[in-house]
Amino acid sequence: MVLSDTLRAGTRWLPWLVAIASGLAAATLAARHVSGRIASAEAGLAERYASRPVIVAAADLPAGHLVRHEDLAIRQVPVRFAPSAARGPDAAAEFVGRVTLQALAPGDAVLPAVLQPDDWPRLASLVGAHRRAITLAVDEINGFSGMLAPGNVIDLVYAPDEGSASARGAVVRPLLEGVTVIATGRSTRQALGSREGAPVDIDYATVTLDVAPFDAQRLVLAQRTGEVTVLLRGVVPEPTAALRVVDISAIGGGAPPERRRAHGVQIIVGGSAARSIQARLAPALAAAP
Repeated sequence: MVLSDTLRAGTRWLPWLVAIASGLAAATLAARHVSGRIASAEAGLAERYASRPVIVAAADLPAGHLVRHEDLAIRQVPVRFAPSAARGPDAAAEFVGRVTLQALAPGDAVLPAVLQPDDWPRLASLVGAHRRAITLAVDEINGFSGMLAPGNVIDLVYAPDEGSASARGAVVRPLLEGVTVIATGRSTRQALGSREGAPVDIDYATVTLDVAPFDAQRLVLAQRTGEVTVLLRGVVPEPTAALRVVDISAIGGGAPPERRRAHGVQIIVGGSAARSIQARLAPALAAAP
């Protein structure tokens, strides 16, 4: 009797137990399915929008700007949108100290292609202390048909314009002597020396010279008031060049004789006018007792 009652009571609870177990199983399966779908969606989004650190410009960088540490920043950029040549934080030291070839806006990726290559020396590095680099326009004659090269030593002579000197009074004056050419067009002396077989720019219209600051001012004035001609020196070093002022009288013959300065005696004449007269006497007369 007691056993019969117990079995009857267990039979009443069995459907409930089965229902509860089925519900738990369904909930577990649903949770696993939802979790799997979420994980799959997250994996797809992560793969689609995966990011990587990229060096970008921290501020506006104009062309010709010397890159500093504070000019660079690191940003996370989606891989699918990041340029293939973009570099990570490990390239920051490589970028510092190079010059931008084009302007960059804040957030623009700093690529190796927008920076001056390492083997292109900056022109400023070729100019010594208390010196100046100045560019002189040349034509096919002054540029020696493209055969003038960085490292050559030249002299410069100056002839005033016709408006500032008559034909009879035309002169050619030494302007600068022993000037070193540090660049012709885009070719520099350091670049040619550091890169074996480096191409030389022979189609140039300018040469860059290494001069003293005052000589740079003289050269600017000479270009504005007359014609500057380049004279190429040979490979044998010369302490001084045999250049002097030449006028039109030297065209028909040899070099003009040097003028000898006569000795002078100053005579002071007193009186109400109190004039000072400069008398020039011949050397023999000045030496006479």
